[in-house]
Amino acid sequence: MAVSEQRVHTRATYFRLGTGTQTASYFVFRDADKPDAIAALILDISEGGVQILSQAGSYLTGKSFRLDLHVASADGFEVVDGGEVQWVWSQPDGIYTRSGFVSRAEGHSLATLLQGLPVENEQVIRCALYPVGHMAMA
Repeated sequence: MAVSEQRVHTRATYFRLGTGTQTASYFVFRDADKPDAIAALILDISEGGVQILSQAGSYLTGKSFRLDLHVASADGFEVVDGGEVQWVWSQPDGIYTRSGFVSRAEGHSLATLLQGLPVENEQVIRCALYPVGHMAMA
């Protein structure tokens, strides 16, 4: 068993975004018992897809994922099911990788899903991707 699979505490991925003198830091968490999970940030969302920013080297190519959105609320973070998404493309973006996904759930609109959520003054929404077929159920 790899050392990373023996972790018992939640892991965080750190992102530092910004332009010029304005930067913001974001931490995205994933459970230690889900080593295949990829912590990321949502950059763009539409009716049929989503763009995310993940650490460089995240293995996304050709895979389907279950998308969980981690939306800030008064009580911490609310986890919202974003449905299944399919990887379409990836490109390097500095020290990160920007990737595009299409929603695989028929009648499941990611943009409509976000309309009812308490997304106030957030520049970036945190998310986690779980490979389909390998996802540990919570």
